Amino acid sequence: MRYPAGVRATLEPLASAAQARAADAHTIEDLGVPGIVLMEHAGRAVAEAARRLVPGLERALVLAGPGNNGGDGWVAARHLWGAGVPCPVVTLRAPDQLSGDAALAAQMFLATAEAHGWSSAALGAPFFLADLADDLHAVIAAVAPGVLIDALFGTGLTRAVEGVGKNAIEAMGRAPLPLLAVDVPSGLPSDGQAPQGPVASAAMTVTFGRRKVAHAAEPGRFLCGDVAAVDIGLLEQPGAGAPAAWRLVEAQHLVPAVDPQAHKGRFGHVGVVEGEPARAGAAHLAARAALRAGCGLCTLVVEGPPGRAPAPELMVRADPRPSELAAAFDAVVLGPGLGARADRARPILEACAAARTSVLVDAEALDALAGRPLAGLACVCTPHPGEAGRLLSSSSAAVQADRLAAAHGLVELLGGVVVLKGACPVVAAPGHEPVVVEGGAPALAVAGSGDVLAGVIGALLGRGLAPLDAALVGVQAHQRAGTRLGTRGALASDIADAVAAVLGRPA
Repeated sequence: MRYPAGVRATLEPLASAAQARAADAHTIEDLGVPGIVLMEHAGRAVAEAARRLVPGLERALVLAGPGNNGGDGWVAARHLWGAGVPCPVVTLRAPDQLSGDAALAAQMFLATAEAHGWSSAALGAPFFLADLADDLHAVIAAVAPGVLIDALFGTGLTRAVEGVGKNAIEAMGRAPLPLLAVDVPSGLPSDGQAPQGPVASAAMTVTFGRRKVAHAAEPGRFLCGDVAAVDIGLLEQPGAGAPAAWRLVEAQHLVPAVDPQAHKGRFGHVGVVEGEPARAGAAHLAARAALRAGCGLCTLVVEGPPGRAPAPELMVRADPRPSELAAAFDAVVLGPGLGARADRARPILEACAAARTSVLVDAEALDALAGRPLAGLACVCTPHPGEAGRLLSSSSAAVQADRLAAAHGLVELLGGVVVLKGACPVVAAPGHEPVVVEGGAPALAVAGSGDVLAGVIGALLGRGLAPLDAALVGVQAHQRAGTRLGTRGALASDIADAVAAVLGRPA
């Protein structure tokens, strides 16, 4: 897989549901690989994953839907029985009503069950047909499995699940058991959107071929558990095109090597524009983070006479004319704490565009670019979902419902590189597929965390990184700093200090 042009980070391609279907069709229809062969590989992988998930597994239960995802479940159940793990199937459709490869998988399961005398003591049969009147929770309790295998609905689902399928998902969610999902947890859209109905959270997900967007992007990242991507023999058609998105694997190698003989001027001078006095702490946090991220010098740009610096490592400068400000620094951080001083943003951005000075644009300064992107401006914009909703004339809820689409819209609106902040940030840039940075660091959910991210990316811009590289390195370092700090209780200044440990060690 070729990386997008100009991107030097290590990335993993993520597939959309349409791309997964296309690979399946190409393998079966163009190359002649029987679909049941792929299903056999998939089901065996699921059975093996169930035994890894629960060592010493004694019983399992498959919940199988009407399509190929359910067929994978029938195969998994057969392999588990063969390994000495009783595994009946709760099916949403009678085996004789199934079609295609799923019907063949069910027939092989039933034939083997009959030949070997497989049956569930609780069910009196190797399978149970669910309908709307059934209490599936009681069925699960009667079987008492060590793991539930969710093979109800796969990557093709695009609507909210209703009826017996909804009941089955809710029953899985209520069961105090580990859940193993086949391809994606049932009810979760594959392409990164928020679910429209219930989804049971999985402890592990086994997917086939490439990971899907939902495995890395929120909210799916936190519903899929550990994700295992298994090669079952799927082949993509040559020239199939770019993936739907990318998952960031590693970006730290993009940080320039440090010359031990270099002086501070070689590591960039970052200017942080202070805004309202009552909100000056935001700019101070950004400045601290810029120094922790390795810039050589950092100056606070303040309105009025320069007072005493909030830290001995910082310099303070009275607000110069925009052209002088742009010429004075290698990078500018504009937005944290700007508040009512947002009218200053547009002239500074225009001056930076003219001087080719890179800018980190955050908070109220984002409005100065909305619908009026500046040609030639090297910038990284860092809206959170609330700001993104305002900029897109939408809402934070709408942004969170489809974060990749929102990131695309923000790139068109603002120009340059965009970091849509969140538990799993999305980095988007003109001409590139979006990059998802897997997150999940609760320590970052604290006031001032976004200001720290602004300072980190600003420092990387000042050290000479291109905007996209600076965004990828900065977001990953921010996430790793949060992980180092544990769950809760860290201050934003602690995050800034932890960034130094992350970026200061070899990749």
